[in-house]
Amino acid sequence: MQTDEILVNALGGLVRIRFDFSRQQFDEARFEKLHGPWSDAMPEQEAIPVVRDIVAELLWAFPDDDGLPGSVAELSTHTTLAAIEAQRGRLLMLHAAGIAHPSGQVLAFIGPSGRGKTTLARHLGAKYGYVTDETVGIEADGTVHPYRKPLSVIQPGEAYKKQLAPSVLGLGELPAASLALAGLVLVSRRDGYSGAPRIETLGLCEALVEIVPEISYLADMDKPLQTIASHVDRCGAIRRVTYSEAFEVLPLVPELMAWEPPEAWEAVLPTGETTGVVSPLAPESYLPAPVLDAVEAGGLTAVLDANRTVHVLDGVGPLVWKSLCVGRDFASLAREVERQFGAPPEQKLEQAVVGILSTLADAGLLVRFPAP
Repeated sequence: MQTDEILVNALGGLVRIRFDFSRQQFDEARFEKLHGPWSDAMPEQEAIPVVRDIVAELLWAFPDDDGLPGSVAELSTHTTLAAIEAQRGRLLMLHAAGIAHPSGQVLAFIGPSGRGKTTLARHLGAKYGYVTDETVGIEADGTVHPYRKPLSVIQPGEAYKKQLAPSVLGLGELPAASLALAGLVLVSRRDGYSGAPRIETLGLCEALVEIVPEISYLADMDKPLQTIASHVDRCGAIRRVTYSEAFEVLPLVPELMAWEPPEAWEAVLPTGETTGVVSPLAPESYLPAPVLDAVEAGGLTAVLDANRTVHVLDGVGPLVWKSLCVGRDFASLAREVERQFGAPPEQKLEQAVVGILSTLADAGLLVRFPAP
């Protein structure tokens, strides 16, 4: 029966792809080329969708034969964008490949485009359930929503990547169990890397620098750094896997699934009582700048500024930031710096503290203004 739409199960909702036949008439062979790659992402036939399940609609021009390869490839991109847009501010959406253990535990392999996530999904998905090769969507309680989109495979001599359904590539079905996040893994694939594949555990603040750029609609989330830290509390410390070829990662999956105790952390954000500190050396004051979020863990502080850049403070920096957040005055701050770090050897204590305040202001984390 002729149809003018495709329903795609993506990130906890349905994306309806409707086709515009105003320029091209329906052609069954061409429609199957567009429809086929999505066969593993469609809702079960017996599960009749209701209106509330539709979270996004996409109107797509039905192509002619010449435009078909490009249309198939671009439809995958635009469907993904529509699904992500529909869940902005609700899910933590990581640019990641996801695979699922039969128990429902999901590993998210995070990295930018070109890092090898699709190739990794193909190799790991041959043994485990294929969740996605593009975006892992996570609820606040750790529930993972699959997005079994087509995989984009380079074809020599072709202008567009071929879109292949997971089942065509022999990738695993989703387990019957509910999906839950079991680990966050940063992907570090290196051409020419000759050593054995390596797993290393990362500190929370160190890992946030790399994870934050791979979050969709970060600024729409409430307390994004604390959200990630809460997931880490549940799924264990963040790891990095370094390797040359994707098949080398397969034997490491059980170790990556194993829970490893994460660092303790706390939020460090300005309180309503924060009034800043007055420099004793110049007529100026310093006040914490408006930031999206900040957490302290392992002796470091990660601050997400209004431009969605993560700054990691070390040394005296975390103490100074936290002191301003809780409303300490300059004298109290200087005493605490001396107590914890000792007197500076080459300059007066007040000069050293003002220097740190100035550095944080230059980085955009503090606001410098004339003292009253």
